[in-house]
Amino acid sequence: MKIDTHTPHVEPAWAEAFVVELRLRGVDGRRIGAALAEVEAHCAESGESAHEAFGDPTAYAVELAPDGTVSLDWRGELVPAALGLGGMMLTLGAVGASRSGTQVELTTGLVLVVALAVLGTTLVVRYADRVLRAVVRHWWVAVVGALAPIGLFVAILLLGRQTLVALPPAWTLVVGVVLLGASTAMALRIAEPADPVVGPTEAGGAGTMAEGAVSRGLQRLTPWLFPVLTAVMALPWLLIQR
Repeated sequence: MKIDTHTPHVEPAWAEAFVVELRLRGVDGRRIGAALAEVEAHCAESGESAHEAFGDPTAYAVELAPDGTVSLDWRGELVPAALGLGGMMLTLGAVGASRSGTQVELTTGLVLVVALAVLGTTLVVRYADRVLRAVVRHWWVAVVGALAPIGLFVAILLLGRQTLVALPPAWTLVVGVVLLGASTAMALRIAEPADPVVGPTEAGGAGTMAEGAVSRGLQRLTPWLFPVLTAVMALPWLLIQR
């Protein structure tokens, strides 16, 4: 999905890469909007494309904000993600076990999957700027990054069926819900305030990035991601195994 910055004379791919790089460099939304409005005005007047006039969007963004990338507290981002992942796995295991009348079995495969998921989350959060740049430049990176772990995790779960410990569903559910609550509370606490990309008033809307209902909804949903995923994934057990 392409962004809409109300810059019809600027290539969408150029504008997207330009906005992403400036965001990663900590530039605020109004400065980004002003820069986009200037690019749009030049391209509209000269008839040149943004690439012809300003070159590579990433390199031009570096010229405007040469002070480096924004410093991310990746450890602070990692903790709620790890808690949410653990809470989701425990809650789903408890729901499934309670519906089937068994105990929650922690298998070697499940433990390995959780460990790999935490490791993968750590790497993605730690190197978020590089990951986002790669996704913007090569769409297939996002596809591979989303599908490859799923296949790997399924294979590990099928192969690692040895039970390490069996837990009562009720207590497992309590622990899982507590972890989900802690994850959500931490995510809400560290959530950054909105900083929309807005162009100058005199630019007539140029440089202002359209924010649809979907993007606004996703932004508000992010801190609640793990509880929502848990509820969605638990629904089949609750509906089918009656």
